[in-house]
Amino acid sequence: MLARKAFIPSLWLVILTGSVALSGCAKPPAQPIVEEAAAPQSSEAPSPPPQAKEMPQLPPPNLEQVQEAVKRVFKDAVVIDASRKPSFLVGDFNGDSSQDLAVVLKPREGKLSELNQEFPNWIAREPLDELVLPKSKALAHRGASKSPPNPATGQTVRFEQSDVLLAIIHGHGPKGWLDPEATQTHLLRDVVGTNMKTLPFKEAIKAYKGRKPFPTVYGDLIQQTLIGQSGFLHFAGSIYGWYDAKNYNPAAVTAHSAMSRMR
Repeated sequence: MLARKAFIPSLWLVILTGSVALSGCAKPPAQPIVEEAAAPQSSEAPSPPPQAKEMPQLPPPNLEQVQEAVKRVFKDAVVIDASRKPSFLVGDFNGDSSQDLAVVLKPREGKLSELNQEFPNWIAREPLDELVLPKSKALAHRGASKSPPNPATGQTVRFEQSDVLLAIIHGHGPKGWLDPEATQTHLLRDVVGTNMKTLPFKEAIKAYKGRKPFPTVYGDLIQQTLIGQSGFLHFAGSIYGWYDAKNYNPAAVTAHSAMSRMR
């Protein structure tokens, strides 16, 4: 019995010694890998990621080149609205370092069905409608006379003969909108105002610094006066949106941008 009693403490001593030794050799448990939370986007100024490279410098566009680009996309369905001054602009509007073309158009007589085809080669939008603006005199002409869109065929806009349109043809590679492969186009209705000009991205950062609320933009802006307000068209990641300090609605723009990505 004495021997048994002496053995038990000795056994506990061995176990305790081994545990201490093992704990001294064991590595501490690995810490979980935690990704650093992304900094919230500031609404004070344009804040997209910087462009990867400088946009190649191209010579100023001429009317013949613009007409060729328009025909490449729309065939004979539209004509350039030469009554607008200017009737076209260039800039890197979607921020991909390739020069884009913005051109004011109107439907060609007898070709309206081509603009309203079931599967067009362009993205048709109405940025002012997407702001959910209140009814106003500035928009009174866009009423019951408009033909309703047909969602079943993917149509979001039904164009009319009297429409004034702005087509933005995205550039392709170093040749930009002059490249024969440059066909990705956004066709916008009711966004042609006055005093239209390109506002380069770097200048926009300075011009709108501290403005709240403010959209995230990805490239140069098309600045103008529209519906009585000074503002600009900007690329919002998948669609073009309109901004002015009075009517800007961040929730509406975000919702429409998300819907566009799902289509």
